[in-house]
Amino acid sequence: MKKTLILCLLALGAGKARAQFTTIAESPAFQEPGDGNARILQLTNGNTLFIHFTPKQGLQLQLFDRQHRRIDTLPPTTDWKTYKNAQLDAAFESGNGNATIFLSDRSKRHPLLRRLTISAANGLLTEDSVIAEQDKVDLRKKSLASSDFLIIRDPHSGSYAVWMYFNTDDESDAGYQIVHFSAHHREISRARFKNFDHGAPFRYWDMAVIGEEKLCILGMEENKGQSGDSLVMKLATLDSGMIFFKFHDLRFPAEAAVTGAFVKYNPQTRQLLLLQAVKKTEKKTERILTRSSVVQLPALNISFAKDIYFWGVNQKQQEAFGSETDYNGVPQNVFFRADGGYSIVFEELDNHIRMMNNTPTVVSTVLANVAVVDYDSTGKEINSWIIPRRHINQGVVMKPFYLKVRENVNAPFQWGDQYKLFTYIPGYILINDLDARRKAADPSRQTAIRDISNCHGFYYALEGKEPVPQRDFVFNTETDRQVALFAFSDYDPVKRTLVTLKRNPGNKREIKLVWLQVPERKTEGHDMAGAASNNMK
Repeated sequence: MKKTLILCLLALGAGKARAQFTTIAESPAFQEPGDGNARILQLTNGNTLFIHFTPKQGLQLQLFDRQHRRIDTLPPTTDWKTYKNAQLDAAFESGNGNATIFLSDRSKRHPLLRRLTISAANGLLTEDSVIAEQDKVDLRKKSLASSDFLIIRDPHSGSYAVWMYFNTDDESDAGYQIVHFSAHHREISRARFKNFDHGAPFRYWDMAVIGEEKLCILGMEENKGQSGDSLVMKLATLDSGMIFFKFHDLRFPAEAAVTGAFVKYNPQTRQLLLLQAVKKTEKKTERILTRSSVVQLPALNISFAKDIYFWGVNQKQQEAFGSETDYNGVPQNVFFRADGGYSIVFEELDNHIRMMNNTPTVVSTVLANVAVVDYDSTGKEINSWIIPRRHINQGVVMKPFYLKVRENVNAPFQWGDQYKLFTYIPGYILINDLDARRKAADPSRQTAIRDISNCHGFYYALEGKEPVPQRDFVFNTETDRQVALFAFSDYDPVKRTLVTLKRNPGNKREIKLVWLQVPERKTEGHDMAGAASNNMK
């Protein structure tokens, strides 16, 4: 046991023998965003676009060239403040190499979705189109979703789909509309759906875009009857050029305790991977169970669902920390590899709730140990790692799949807690954490981090068979505490460059864009099939 803890302490220290993350360049410092959303895009022409949006100030754009110098286009031809009072729904590179930004405008009775095209060469606005307009929305009747528009993009082809809620004066007319677009914004198909013939609603969970071929929507049919309620997990497909959905029953247990579900397409195996987070109560203790299933395309042959048990993770946790407590992480995202295998990232979440005025209120969420589990193309577990951490997010509810939800747009800035979030790029976990002098080898004895004043930016290299992978400083310094907004990053797997936002050590109210060279791996099994972590090419 002592030997294992010593090995963990060595893993938490900086191992200088390995290849390092290298800083390529830094931008001039600018004020750290205090609110709103941000997005970084590494564009195909070599330029980098930084997008910051706030409902009060509208859009703020910074474009950098191949040499990482800011491109100032004067005089400004667009008043970006005219786009305030909206919401940033997505931002990514389109098929023509320009940046595409989606803003939903709720200032009028009919919510609009605007699609802005930003030139990759000079950062100027070249197109502003309204691509969706909802029917009149009565918020008192709106119970199907909390947002007006959702944009889901296929990271491999660049095609995307827009999901929207629609409603009229007649409450029974409420439903969904989904539009499928190519990477060059050509409309491929459009379909509406209200309820099934027997009146049962379809609860939307997630959607996968498969090039220009089809859309696959994961959802749940909710039946209510005198003999009791019943739930059926379904997969709705919309083929190219069609106007009607096809619904397929899944051999996927549907339960009222489902807290989240998602579907992702694996282009190497031509399969859909379905994941479901289900709340279970065992011996008066609640835990989240992860359930998975596979759909083979195009035949839509569906495998039986199986529960994911952390046999390997529990063994490594016991080996590293002597912990007899089972790992209790929830799924956050799936990343496919070029060999058809995939990695699932889990995270332990502990929401602390107090009763305030007889209402359960989340006081804080403890973000605890991260686990990464590698599977081969058949779904067999081949390796796993534990990344020990304890960070506190005040007054924020963190849920399963929050990393997946943030693929198209990051969550808003909030009280500096964004520094406590980690990111995954193929083969690495990047996170702000305490150095080896302050960090306990046993995470159960670690005081939870409330602020990052004593933290450094670290990366964990996901390789080898050690339970806790070796970590090192991202910015290659032990004396100068340098942290970054790793959750606001963009990775280019071809160039192996990562762009993120680093806090200015000389002024904690300022940040810089920093371009990092990601070290080569001895084995490239973790590299994704032509895809990046946030901005998939």
